[in-house]
Amino acid sequence: MARPPVDLTPELVNDPIRGYAGLRETSPLVSVTLPGVETPTWLLTRYDDVKKAYNDPRFVRDRSKVPGMEGPGIEVQMMEAYGLPVDYLEYLTSLVLLDGKDHSRLRGKVIRTFTARRVRELRPNVERIADGLIEQLAEKGEGDLLHDFCYPLASTSICELIGVDAEDQPKMCAWIRQYAFGGDPAGIKAGIEGVVGYTRELIERRYDEPTGDLISGLLWDGEDEDRPTEKEMISLVFVLINTGHHPPAHFIANAVLSLLDNPGELARLRAEPESLPRAIHELLRFTSPVSIGASMYATEDLEFTGCPVKRGESVTSAILAVNHDPGEFDSPERLDLSRPPKRGENHVAFGHGAHYCLGAGLARLQAEIALDRLVIQRESLRLAVGRDGLEQACWPGEGNHLVRVPVKI
Repeated sequence: MARPPVDLTPELVNDPIRGYAGLRETSPLVSVTLPGVETPTWLLTRYDDVKKAYNDPRFVRDRSKVPGMEGPGIEVQMMEAYGLPVDYLEYLTSLVLLDGKDHSRLRGKVIRTFTARRVRELRPNVERIADGLIEQLAEKGEGDLLHDFCYPLASTSICELIGVDAEDQPKMCAWIRQYAFGGDPAGIKAGIEGVVGYTRELIERRYDEPTGDLISGLLWDGEDEDRPTEKEMISLVFVLINTGHHPPAHFIANAVLSLLDNPGELARLRAEPESLPRAIHELLRFTSPVSIGASMYATEDLEFTGCPVKRGESVTSAILAVNHDPGEFDSPERLDLSRPPKRGENHVAFGHGAHYCLGAGLARLQAEIALDRLVIQRESLRLAVGRDGLEQACWPGEGNHLVRVPVKI
């Protein structure tokens, strides 16, 4: 008799040790349901299995590419469950839910913006932003780590890359936060509409007066028939500004909390500041900015890791659980800044394969500069409330996220 699907509650999503251990031991694939979605999905929790799945051509992100499929996919069901118009889905997916040539074409248009050389060139500007923010925080003596430092650092960096004018950046970021934490369908919808409407206007301005930003490059690079459509450009901007805003900001905040929770490791980092890049690798594994990966769909009846998967069924990955898999990481529950990567970047915090995060280099740069300013150059940063008093909110399918992190400095 088949077991009923496991309800993927926020408490389960956020607990990499106790929450997922039982699932990992049960089976390579576990049937779960996401909040508000009736259709079960297969969940991967083991490190090797996730890497295999990400590279398996029998799984695709775009459900319409599965032969004979009818009815809504997981993404559509989630939008309907939260009262959002399905028409907005085309603006929320872009690179995330494309495969093959369609994915490669759009990814190729933006990847030059995130090359290692381009990221290195951004360092002085990111340092300038971080220094200004830390000075303001220090002058007040207290504030909110997320809203006074992490969000502004991440959002200013990605907005300048995309081409959002300086005077418009606050409202663009407010729309993104409204989308992510609007709390109700009306607020989320307003956030989406704000970003979409502004991006459409920005495209028109850059068409008449191009600059050196991403929007201008999308408009003027290549032959006319090869350029992204307006909808594709809006979708690219939405995905880039959303993923370049929330995950980096929350990673920095959670990295700081993890260091404060582990004073021995923090002391080690302060004593060996040159080890900061390795420390960030371990912190990415330990905190995992994104908890759950995007859904993939089986294009045929198949067997994966010894488990049958039917054509059209979805498979997703518990990234936080994967990065705490004891089969890959010794004592994964322990933050160990001296932990040497086994094979280069062996965590999957940025994904793996064709959909590896475009902004990974920028996120690492921001984290390196932020942690240097927050906890290495200064030793006075501390929480202004008890650890259990930090405010959190639930984002469906993603677990609980920090809302405010009051600090004193």
